[in-house]
Amino acid sequence: SFQSSSPSFSFMDHFPQVILLKLKQVGEAQGNVMGGGQPSAGDPRVTEVKPRILLMGLRRSGKSSIQKVVFHKMSPNETLFLESTNKICREDVSNSSFVNFQIWDFPGQIDFFDPTFDYEMIFRGTGALIFVIDSQDDYMEALARLHLTVTRAYKVNTDINFEVFIHKVDGLSDDHKIETQRDIHQRANDDLADAGLEKIHLSFYLTSIYDHSIFEAFSKVVQKLIPQLPTLENLLNIFISNSGIEKAFLFDVVSKIYIATDSTPVDMQTYELCCDMIDVVIDISCIYGLKEDGAGTPYDKESTAIIKLNNTTVLYLKEVTKFLALVCFVREESFERKGLIDYNFHCFRKAIHEVFEVRMKVVKSRKVQNRLQKKKGATPNGTPRVLL
Repeated sequence: SFQSSSPSFSFMDHFPQVILLKLKQVGEAQGNVMGGGQPSAGDPRVTEVKPRILLMGLRRSGKSSIQKVVFHKMSPNETLFLESTNKICREDVSNSSFVNFQIWDFPGQIDFFDPTFDYEMIFRGTGALIFVIDSQDDYMEALARLHLTVTRAYKVNTDINFEVFIHKVDGLSDDHKIETQRDIHQRANDDLADAGLEKIHLSFYLTSIYDHSIFEAFSKVVQKLIPQLPTLENLLNIFISNSGIEKAFLFDVVSKIYIATDSTPVDMQTYELCCDMIDVVIDISCIYGLKEDGAGTPYDKESTAIIKLNNTTVLYLKEVTKFLALVCFVREESFERKGLIDYNFHCFRKAIHEVFEVRMKVVKSRKVQNRLQKKKGATPNGTPRVLL
């Protein structure tokens, strides 16, 4: 039960039960491909615990640079020396029980009509398809490839989230950014409408590896693949409303992707401050937080940080799990009730751990169910049996 700073509310009863009820609503979605549809027990996708995020686009559009900056902490300037991708590169991203997927980086010259390219197998297990368009180049060819890619993928898997990164916008003026986004949005949707595919929804993002826009865009993509997102948002809303907090983010520390935030609008400057705070905490912990022999980890359950800004706002960071951090914006007068905030945070962290446990139980039961299904589908000597 959370305690409230308001005199009219003293606590909220049985909060963990609320979480479990909420989890039942997302139900079976937790054990499937995290946004890849509702597979049956015999569906081969059940074995695919990690959903795929495909990075596609023309050559030199910036796909590999995005992956290196977001998931490998590469400096944006170093990406200038990356070689062009000439084969499909797969990488597992397993930072937590929520941020858990595969990134597939495709070469720009991929040919869907090549018989060696099994596009049905690839698209069937895909949760999100990110198509990267170079905003500083002539994007007509990119739009044609986008249309071909989306229509081909939609025929195989109607549950794919289609995301369009209008990339390298750091070289454009603000007016040119808006004009480019409007033009690409209009042309892409017109092409789909002409093909009778108006029901396909494309999401558009202006991105650059030289600022935090690429991290925010990836945050939005990953959130769509997390079936627990409504539960996490609900937890954050209850937490901030009872603690006098202005804004709260649940961050994946490694990638600086925020996997959830409360229902108030996200301000870009606020998000950038949170990212910078995480960098500061990790850097200082690596210097002063390790033992003399270098043992231990720089980020653990004792990790916490308080930064007071010059606009009467306090940034407050607390460890939730070894991969997740809660970063809050609190006014100085509200932060005087730090004991209340810490108590409510303790309840919040306990609730998050319960969400983890429920998810892991569902995934485990899915695996058991799939193994039983395989046994039913084979004869004692191991040859497949035809299932009617």
